Amino acid sequence: MAALAFSGGRVFLFQKEEAEVVVTLENIQEIYPATASYNENRLGAFDVYNSSRDKIGAALLSSTYSREYGYGGQVPLLIGVDDNLTITKIALLPNNETSDYIEAIYGDKFIGRWQGVRLEDAIQLRVDIVSGATHTSKAVIAGVRHTASSVMMSDASVITETSLWTTVKDLLFLILMGLSLVMVYKKGKAKYRIIYLVLVLVIMGLILNNALSVQLLHGWLLDGFTWRANWQSSIIFLLALAISFIGKRKYYCNYLCPMGALQELTNHFSPFKKRKLPTRFKGITAREIYLTLIAGALLMGFAPELSYLEPFMFFSFRIAGIALIIFGLVVIVVSLFYSKPWCAVCPTGCFIDTVSYQKAKNIES
Repeated sequence: MAALAFSGGRVFLFQKEEAEVVVTLENIQEIYPATASYNENRLGAFDVYNSSRDKIGAALLSSTYSREYGYGGQVPLLIGVDDNLTITKIALLPNNETSDYIEAIYGDKFIGRWQGVRLEDAIQLRVDIVSGATHTSKAVIAGVRHTASSVMMSDASVITETSLWTTVKDLLFLILMGLSLVMVYKKGKAKYRIIYLVLVLVIMGLILNNALSVQLLHGWLLDGFTWRANWQSSIIFLLALAISFIGKRKYYCNYLCPMGALQELTNHFSPFKKRKLPTRFKGITAREIYLTLIAGALLMGFAPELSYLEPFMFFSFRIAGIALIIFGLVVIVVSLFYSKPWCAVCPTGCFIDTVSYQKAKNIES
């Protein structure tokens, strides 16, 4: 953890000096293909010119007016506008969001909805969040609205995305958190475990698409906790560490992980006899090896798409690529014959399980 955080330039867990977002000619040309040159004006916008030095439009950088965060960190936008302050095109600048999420929000049904809309109307324009890419969608919506409201000098600069469905999802999350604590500490609840696992699978997996992952933890180490975008994941992570430290190991893995719930349910209803997946080699587990390889790659400067190294995006099946869907299906099939096979390999579980009071106490004794 210390090495990864240090390699990313982190000093404090909750605070890091924001890196300046750099706009290049290629970025501008994504909005205005005929761009030959550009310059930043006194208002912080970029005036764009063609090869004849005729002005062909302007571009607004969202992070100039606000900093909006998605699942993997800041999501800066470049918003093209014409002389009538009408949006011509929106492009996302380099970010740490999963490529599948980025692909899902491009198109006429999301980013394309703002094309041809005046900035003053963009403040109130209702754009539906892309299912499966909630955090990224919210970051884009808030970025457009805050930028538009700041440019128009409106009082609506603090507008955030709200909806009845968002409120329902938040309530479902909080109810599930309460139920998880009841299942952990209240005796005699084992007979309700199957019902509880179904709730975890539906709420955490299918509705919220929320699972702790190496990708999320790595982003936190580099950029700190982004509470506004990831408050649910932050609560889960802190609860997992706290409850594990006071002696209840594997709280997250056994009670809140949607992939764990899916495997256990498959184990329960499978007619085959279950065996443990052989994953220990000379005293070292496969998940320890896997986590070490991932950390080593990051420390050496490699930047693999971390979301592809775990099957959790399987629950975002609406936007996940075929490879990730196959990954998740393989885990389900193997679960027919082995007891929770992915848990025996999961690097995130290994990371979380490292902090355990009971484990430390056993080592000392």
